[in-house]
Amino acid sequence: MKSVAFSVISYQLSVISYQLLGLSFKLLGLSFKLLGLSY
Repeated sequence: MKSVAFSVISYQLSVISYQLLGLSFKLLGLSFKLLGLSY
């Protein structure tokens, strides 16, 4: 039973990390756009 809860928690953590990765890529693209506008 404890292993099931652990696997669910690890799955949720992996989903959160993927969402954070996508967010960081969006922020990276936004900063490149701002760099392009500043030049």
